Amino acid sequence: MGRPFKGLFLQKTGAPFFFSFVTYTPQTKEQMIACGDLAEGEEFLSQVVCDFLLFVSEGILGRALTTDFPIAYDDVIVVSSRQRGNGVQHEYLIQIIDRSWTHEGQTLLLGDLALVLSHPLWDGAMLRRD
Repeated sequence: MGRPFKGLFLQKTGAPFFFSFVTYTPQTKEQMIACGDLAEGEEFLSQVVCDFLLFVSEGILGRALTTDFPIAYDDVIVVSSRQRGNGVQHEYLIQIIDRSWTHEGQTLLLGDLALVLSHPLWDGAMLRRD
């Protein structure tokens, strides 16, 4: 069986709350409007942020991405990006806004995520079963 999040990779950086995230190059707002996927004036949600949240919640931590998930869309910032290879994928520097002083669940979740990303068998996409 293939990986459900094929082509997505996540690594921690040297700074807390910052991650290197690789995903497929998403459509821009202008491209989505041009092809009819988004109406003019309709709210644009970043596909990168949505991919990041889904990958962290379901792909890495095995938790459902519901309203109870301690990290929400508005907690995630795309700081910068760069094209990888021929443009099929982009690498993003992602920051999670630290709300630990008001949300203990965020602290626990980020601790769990750090454990997985620091594991010697973490290959960026999954824990290998060596």
